[in-house]
Amino acid sequence: MNGRGALSAAFAALLCIASACTRVGTGPSSGGEHAWTRHGVLRIVNLGEPDTLNPLIGNQQIDNDLSMLWGGYFFNVDDRNAFVPELAAFVPTLANGGISRDGRTVVYHLRRGVLWQDGKPFTAADVVFTWHAIMSPQNNIPSRVGYDLIGAIDVRDPYTIAVHLRRPYAPFVGTFFAMSGDPYPVLPAHLLAGLPSLNQASYNAQPLGTGPFIVERWQRGQKIIFRANPRYWRGRPRLDRIEYTAIADESTLLTQMQSHEADLWFNAPSPDYPTLQRIRDLEIRLTPFTAFSQIALNLAHPPLGDVRIRHALGYATNADRLLATVTHGVHIRGDSDQPAFSWAHANGLPRYDYDPARARALLEAAGWRAGPDGIRIKNGARLSLVASSQTGSATANAVEVALQRDWRDVGVDLAIKNYVTSLFFASYGAGGIAQTGKFDAGFFAWYNGVDPDDSTQFMCDQTPPNGQNLYHLCDPSLDAAERVAVTNNDPATRKRAYDTIQRRLAEDEPFILLWFVRRIDVWNPDLRNFRPAHAVTDFWNSWEWQI
Repeated sequence: MNGRGALSAAFAALLCIASACTRVGTGPSSGGEHAWTRHGVLRIVNLGEPDTLNPLIGNQQIDNDLSMLWGGYFFNVDDRNAFVPELAAFVPTLANGGISRDGRTVVYHLRRGVLWQDGKPFTAADVVFTWHAIMSPQNNIPSRVGYDLIGAIDVRDPYTIAVHLRRPYAPFVGTFFAMSGDPYPVLPAHLLAGLPSLNQASYNAQPLGTGPFIVERWQRGQKIIFRANPRYWRGRPRLDRIEYTAIADESTLLTQMQSHEADLWFNAPSPDYPTLQRIRDLEIRLTPFTAFSQIALNLAHPPLGDVRIRHALGYATNADRLLATVTHGVHIRGDSDQPAFSWAHANGLPRYDYDPARARALLEAAGWRAGPDGIRIKNGARLSLVASSQTGSATANAVEVALQRDWRDVGVDLAIKNYVTSLFFASYGAGGIAQTGKFDAGFFAWYNGVDPDDSTQFMCDQTPPNGQNLYHLCDPSLDAAERVAVTNNDPATRKRAYDTIQRRLAEDEPFILLWFVRRIDVWNPDLRNFRPAHAVTDFWNSWEWQI
C-alpha cells in the first residue's frame, strides 16, 4: 500500500553510519563482469504484478516504482533524502520566493526542453490537465489529499505556474507531483484530454511519459518491457532495455537469483535473507525505509470497534518473536507510524508488548467469556475474525499462522483468507479487498512519503474512496491535531501536533505495528549506480543505471 511519512534530511548522513545500511555478499562490488550478464539489459523480478501502469488509478506500490521508469514528477528523492528536480527546475521555498509568506501560493518554474516520448513538448497545460484528472469524480483516484486544496492554477506562461491554495498546506511541495505517499506523475494532455474517464483507458497498459524509458509492451502475467528513451531530457539512459517480470511465488524468485536469470530483486522478503546471504556473486543491501508492516484492524467490523478488543489483540501479538523468526532480525521494532529516525517521531509512547494474561483480562472486561473449546463467546456469538493478505507471500503466511496461534491462546478464533495481490490492493472502484473493507485484520506494509503527513490514513473524512483510512478510525481530537500539522509551516508547531497524533493512535490502536522495514535489495554486482533511497521508491535514478 501507499502511505505518508517522513525522513528527516538532518539525519540523512547518519543513516548508514549508524548501521542503518548494510551491504553483504561474496561477489565483486566493482569491476569485472559475469557470463550471465546481458550488456545493456537489466532483468528485474518482484512478487507483485501491477494492477495498472498508471498510478493515478492504481493502488499498489509497484505501480509507483514502475512509473519512475516511464513517467515524470516535479521532484524525485535521492538516497540522501534530498529533492532531485525533474519536471520542475528547482524546489520552491519561502527563501527563494517560490512560496508566499501566507503559505497559500506556490510558484513552479517548469523545466524547458522536456519532450513527451512521442516528441510533443511538455508544458504547463499538461500539469493543469493532470490536476483536473485527479480531481475528476469520474476517475478512481486513490487519494486527492493536497490536490483538493487547490483553488486555481494560474498559467503565467507555458513554463511557469502559480498554484493557489484555499488554505496553507505544509506538505504541499512534497505532495504536488512529488514523492508523497500517493505519488502521481504528470500525464500528457494531448493524448488523454478527450477521454471521459481514465479508468479503462488503453493508456494505462502502455503509458507514454517524459521519463528515461518507454513502455514497449506489457505481457500480462509475463513481462513488462521498457526500452531507452532517446528523447529523455537528461540524455539517453545508460541501459538499453529493462525487463520486469512479476513472479507470484517467492521460492521461484529465489531460484531466479540463484540461477542468475535475474539481475535485480528489489524489496525481497526477510524470510529469504539467510538464503540470499549464502548465494555467491550477489550484492545485498539493507536500507531503512519509511514503511511499516502492520495488522490493520477494521473498526467498522464488530467487535473491533471496541478499543478493549484492539488493545487485547495488541497484547496477544508476540511482535518480538515475529521479528526474530519471520524477519531474521532484518526489520526494526517501532511504536508509531513515524519511524524512529524521523524528526516527527514522538518519544515515550505506550507500546502493547506481548502479555497474554493482560489480553485475557481485557477480553473478560469486555464481556467475552471462554467457551467449551476455549474460544470466547458473547451474546451467543463467537469471537471469530478473518486475517487477510496477499497470496504467495511467505512473510504473510508466517505472520498469519503465528497470529492464529497467539490469538487462539487468548480465546480468539482467527481464520485466514488471502487474495491475489492485484485484487487485495485494487482501488475502491475496482473492488479492492483492502479499499472496500472486506477484511477484519489485514497484514500489509504501508509505504510513506517524504513528509510526515498521515492525514489521509487516519482522518474521519478519509475512508475510501476519499482516502486511505482503511481502519475506519474516527477520532475528533486526532483530526484536530492533523489540521494543525498540515496548515502550519512552523516545524516546532508541526512536531507538537504529530506528538499528539501518535499518542492518540497509541490509545486508539487501529493497527498493530509489527516492525519498520529495512528493505532488502539484491542485485548482480555488474549493475552500477543502483542506489536505493529511504522513501517511496528505489527507482529514483534509473537513467544512471548501467550493466
